Amino acid sequence: MTLPTLNTEGFLITAIAADWALLTADFGDGFGAAVLDGLPEGLRSWSLRVAALPGDSQGGVLPDDYSPPTFVLTEAGSGYVLAETGGRLIIERAHTRAAYLWTFFQLSKAAGDQPFWIELEDPETGTRQTYLAQFADDRISYEVLCAQVYATGLQLIERRLPA
Repeated sequence: MTLPTLNTEGFLITAIAADWALLTADFGDGFGAAVLDGLPEGLRSWSLRVAALPGDSQGGVLPDDYSPPTFVLTEAGSGYVLAETGGRLIIERAHTRAAYLWTFFQLSKAAGDQPFWIELEDPETGTRQTYLAQFADDRISYEVLCAQVYATGLQLIERRLPA
């Protein structure tokens, strides 16, 4: 299965966290036990913010894995742009980063919360890594998405697929 990639150009990853699945028991008086019930690296999460002004029209193409219409973001950001996809020409509408993210969010949820790839720097190794992710929120308005993406950040969580 080919999964889409979220274009994170122009976005800031402001928080990187991990959560470990532990089974614990508290025996009282300071005694306890725990066992890891997941992968040793834990489950990663990220906070995604926009680095540019709200009117900036940078970003990426929504993948063909999602149903039409597809959107492309351009530097000019005005009106319509011409893109070539699979040997045919398609006119696609330009969007700001926030609108791109909003459309990507909607299409991911409409596809059954389909995960997507993100590429970002791993703070542990300092190298760019590709992670499978999904949006943490299942319900969000455009206004809340914009407020989060320009202020506190939109939450992404790592996603794993069964082998």
